[in-house]
Amino acid sequence: MTFAAAATAARRAQDVKGSVQLSFYSIATGSGVVIAAMLATGALTPDIAVLVPVGSMIIANAMNACAQAVERFRADVTAHTGQIEAGLALGAVPAVTVAPYVRSAVYASLLPRLDMLKSLGLVWIPGVMAGMMVSGASPIYAGIYQFVIVAMILAASGIAGLIVTLLMRSRVFSPAAQLRLRARQQDRAAGQRPADMRSQ
Repeated sequence: MTFAAAATAARRAQDVKGSVQLSFYSIATGSGVVIAAMLATGALTPDIAVLVPVGSMIIANAMNACAQAVERFRADVTAHTGQIEAGLALGAVPAVTVAPYVRSAVYASLLPRLDMLKSLGLVWIPGVMAGMMVSGASPIYAGIYQFVIVAMILAASGIAGLIVTLLMRSRVFSPAAQLRLRARQQDRAAGQRPADMRSQ
């Protein structure tokens, strides 16, 4: 499930070298840390009937957060190449020039999960909570259990979004502190110019 999720999330950054590997590391770390913590604290039981559905929800949300962080970071960097290159020309290190876009990407990846947490039980009644209530479980117990799952989803999404953004930050710059995304776009545009000129 983690590998399939990484391959899906990496489609948002096909022009970044090793995007599948970055996505896999981020999703595996985010979901793995959260599931291991929940197993260690006893919030989850190590039964296949529990781990598979809960794990799939955590991995799926980590995948979505990873894809959203990658897409937002990539869009911000390509939209602000002038500011980034001006900062590099003035002597700023690459991590400083893209720091605002790292924060923006992580926040964008967490925003749907934060809204989901705010509306839990008021606007949105998830399937686990509804199923437990229909089966006769206490609404309070069902709500607490669902809150634990949503908190796990939020934590896994935050970890995955942060890690993939930091890893991608190191890939968009060359060892000589040159912005690779801008360079690749220019190369692609330069390759299209002769054809465009011939067509004219």
